[in-house]
Order: sequence, then C-alpha cells, then structure tokens
Amino acid sequence: MSGTRLPQDLAQEVATFERDITANYYAFTMQTRDDIILSRGGSKGLGIYQDLARDGHAGAVLRKRRNAVVAREYQVEPGGEAPADVLAAELVKAALKRIRFDRACRGLLTAVLTGISVAEIMWEAAEIEVDGTRRTWIVPADIRVRNPRRFAFHRDGSLRLLTRENRTQGIPVPDRKFILVRYWAEENEDAYGRGLGYDLFWPVFFKRNGVALWNALIEKHGQPFVYAEYPQGTSDGDVDRLVSMIQGIARGAGVAVPSGTLIKMLEVSKTGTADLHDRLVQVMNAEISKIVLGETLTTEMGQNGARAASETHNDVRTELADADADTLSEELNESLLRWIVELNLPGAAQPMVWRKAPEEPDLIAAATLDEKLFKVGYVPSEDLVRERYGEGYQRIADGRPSAAPPPAFAEAVDPATIPEALAEQLARRGVPAQAAMLAAIRAEVSAAVDFADLETRLLRLSAAMPVGRLVDELTPALIVGHLAGRSDAQDEATPA
Repeated sequence: MSGTRLPQDLAQEVATFERDITANYYAFTMQTRDDIILSRGGSKGLGIYQDLARDGHAGAVLRKRRNAVVAREYQVEPGGEAPADVLAAELVKAALKRIRFDRACRGLLTAVLTGISVAEIMWEAAEIEVDGTRRTWIVPADIRVRNPRRFAFHRDGSLRLLTRENRTQGIPVPDRKFILVRYWAEENEDAYGRGLGYDLFWPVFFKRNGVALWNALIEKHGQPFVYAEYPQGTSDGDVDRLVSMIQGIARGAGVAVPSGTLIKMLEVSKTGTADLHDRLVQVMNAEISKIVLGETLTTEMGQNGARAASETHNDVRTELADADADTLSEELNESLLRWIVELNLPGAAQPMVWRKAPEEPDLIAAATLDEKLFKVGYVPSEDLVRERYGEGYQRIADGRPSAAPPPAFAEAVDPATIPEALAEQLARRGVPAQAAMLAAIRAEVSAAVDFADLETRLLRLSAAMPVGRLVDELTPALIVGHLAGRSDAQDEATPA
C-alpha cells in the first residue's frame, strides 16, 4: 500500500447520527438532547433559556461576558502575501466597516446562553472603494440575528427554517445566507449545542421561587390580620358576606369563627426568616456568577484575600473572553469571510478575523520604575504621566527634583521652611505609591458587576490595599517631623 494513498475506511465517518442510539429525532429532523428543554421547555423550547436573561443578576453577568468580547477591536489578517490575498483582506475590512458588525457579533454571542445562534446575511451589490480602486462588490448590507427557536436541523445536519406552513420539518435555507454559531459548555454531539442556560436554569429557578416566597412573607407580616366572631345560629349567607368583607379588608389574611370559638395560631418564629431568603438570593447569585464569569474566589472568600482573588478572577474572565472570541471568530471565518471571498475574489487566500485581548500595562511595575528613576534625578513628563496613568494628575508647583538635592537640614536652610519642604518632598515621593493604590481601585471598578458588587469589592480591598509603599514614604517623614517638633519645643524652653 502506498504511503500517500488514504484508505477509504479511514476517511469515512462511522459514528453517524443515524447510528447514534442515544439520539432522538422525528421523521427527518433532529431533536435536542437537552433533558431540561425536553422535560420543562414545552412549546417554549429554547425560550426557557432566553427567559433566564430576564433575571437581573444573570442578565448583567451575561451582558458583561458578551461585552468583554465585543469591546475588543477586531483585526482582519490576510491569508497570504499575494496581491489577491491582500486585496481580499482589504475588501473584508471595507465590508465589515459599512455594517453594524459589533452589534451582529453581540447577538451571535447569545449562543453562550442558548447553545446556538443564527444570523441572516442581507447581501447587496454595492460600489465600494478598496485599495484605491472603486468598483462594484457583492457585500453584506446587514447581518440580522434571528431567534434560534425558528430553526431546526435535518438528520444530515443542515439548517432548516421552521415556517407557519411547516412547523415541524421546516424548509431548507439557501447556501451562503445564514451564519450559525454553536457553543458547547461541555462537549457533546447535540446539533443544538449546550449553552450555559443548562447550568443556569436551576439557580435562577430557585432564586425566583425564593424571592416569591420572600414577597409572600413580607405581604403576610406587613398587613393586619382580621379576626371576626359571629353569633351562633347566623345564617350561611350572612357568614359568607362576613367572609367577603374580611377578604376585602385583608386580602385573605383573616378568619371568621362562631362566637366563643378558641383559635390558636402557631407559627415558627420570624427571627431570621428574612435573612434566610436574603441568604438564598446571595448564594444563587454567587452560583450564577461562577457559571457565567468563572468566578472561583471572589464570591466565597469572605473578607480576606481581595487583591489576590480580584487578580485571579480577572485572569479567568480574560480566558473566557479569549475562548468566546476564538469561537465566534472561527465561525465567522468559516462562513461570512469565506463567502465574501468566494463571491468576489475566487481563488484568493481567505483572510481571518480575530478579536485579540489588548496588552494591559502593569501600572504597579511602571510606578516602581518611575520611583527608581526619581531617586536618581529623573521625573516623567506630563504627557507620559497622562498616557500611562490617565487623566487627573497635576504636577506639583516647583516640584522638579535635582540630581543631587541639598540636605534637608543644612545650615543655610531656614528652619521655618522645613515643614513645607518635607510636605513638598513627601508629596513627590508619594506619587508612585498613590498610583499603585489607584490602579488597585480601578481594577475593582472594572471587575464589578453592579454598584452593590462594587461596594463589596471596595470594602474587601480596604483590607488588602497596597499601602505598604506609601507607609514606607510616610514613616521617615513623620519621624523627621516629630524630631523637628521636639527640637523646636526644646529651643523654646531653653533660655536665650
């Protein structure tokens, strides 16, 4: 057998869908393998997962995860170095710039929740200038994200559109028309993917039921309980009217009994009941954050280790954003970008689109370097400070250090100016330490989901704030100030 000849049995798929004993399908369309959708979805199907985003916390963290991808600038890279390859990349760049590409990507990323997302490309022949030449190209006029509940899959894996006339089998869709993104939170062979909705369903379900019980408890103990007695022998009609009156007053929180009847209402002590509901909501929110954002420390660490937990959490979020960006880019490269090249420049190497994470500067390392340079007589320019640390910094008046500053207590120095000199020097030397503290605060602000989460993060950060360097600068100044004060006091007490 030749070493370059591929045996047919190696190239042929063996574990096909038709042979899958774990799969369910209708006449010729696939059925999802998601047991939650099958048992609880009913007519809503994927709608039960779409409904999860209506929860305030779940919706916030899901949007945060999608925005972490879309916030990255996309880059189009040529597939080769030939002129046609470079022209293809320029054409794709021009085509994406003329549509709301980020909005389409944000919609396609809903596959993270539902398992699949579908978008329809609206093509047009438009005159566009590419690489200095203006001509007519076939490019997208819009990319419209569709509800994934409107689609099904044929047994061969092809996409089908469900219509009013054909609600079960659907109709085939044209080639180069629909972008399909699949997401698997765990590997499986389900054509409908496996989104985070599968893991989010029960935490959101328990949270909603806990809040409903919490509201019932508030209503029960927030209104009066009506107790009414009626004389023996009262007719049934009069009793019914009395009960209706009680219902109108207390909305069910009342009772009517015959005169002389003894009623004892036994209930569990209310102490801590509301805290139990609040605790349930907090625990479920923590679970939701873990599922969506991959948190492993910040939701369970208590009051210690905020700095390390924040850094670890940011690393995990970056990894998730990297994975989501790669998944989305791969699907776009295999569909949208390939089709643009095939319709306009057949034979050219296909370009690739990627969303790469920007390289974030290490502000603490930069502040340390600035501090070391300051000690040998160099200070960063105002432009460099704004570029590196952002706006909001002003240079101290007459604060430029010399390469060899004079001793603080030289004989030529007026003692009355020593406090001002110390304060000015301390302000200069404290800039790097303050910058490190501000960087830590900015990191918490960037990682916060909402204002309540930010408040919690800042409280935790207060116990782990990097104040050591500022203390190192303050301690010598305070000691010198204390000694100077004692010296002044002794001078005043000593007769001239």
